[in-house]
Amino acid sequence: MSAGRRASSSGAQLARERMLAARKGDRGAFERVARDYANMVIAVAYRLLGSEEDARDCAQDAFVKAWENVARYDPKWSVATWLRRIATNLALDRLRRRKILTGFPDGLEGSTESNAEGPHEAVERRERAQRVWELLDTLPDKYRLMLVMREIEGMDISDISRETGIKPATVRWRLHRARELFRDKWNAVIGEE
Repeated sequence: MSAGRRASSSGAQLARERMLAARKGDRGAFERVARDYANMVIAVAYRLLGSEEDARDCAQDAFVKAWENVARYDPKWSVATWLRRIATNLALDRLRRRKILTGFPDGLEGSTESNAEGPHEAVERRERAQRVWELLDTLPDKYRLMLVMREIEGMDISDISRETGIKPATVRWRLHRARELFRDKWNAVIGEE
């Protein structure tokens, strides 16, 4: 076992121990877990919400919910997986309420100041990115989630499965279906132009 893997494993074990202490009422132990996993939870929320401000709000809500449900934490799950699932569910709830994706992940929106393209190309790329998000927003949440995690974040099937609690075979099927739905919608939009 490599030193990095041992450190990661010992960090995960320490987080579990802190969560077990938190289950007994140790708020300080929970606060240490929250500090250790804050960036990860914000990143999970940002992947789905596309806005740093919304992601930070969602992360704060995720930690409040985690504290309120700390007695339900099962140490057979890693703390990271448990917190990711809470953050993912809360972010999806926000998307359902909002019904509109308001931002773009880094790199998708692009910059008009790129040396490789002129202003016309940059505008076209931004418009295309906006259309992508608008079409993603029309997909059912379960399919949109798969596309965002796989195609935008580049997560592999096992990571998506672990983060969402969905079996890998189901992840693959939903991803396949999501791609079909998106492609059909995209072709319809392109055909209208």
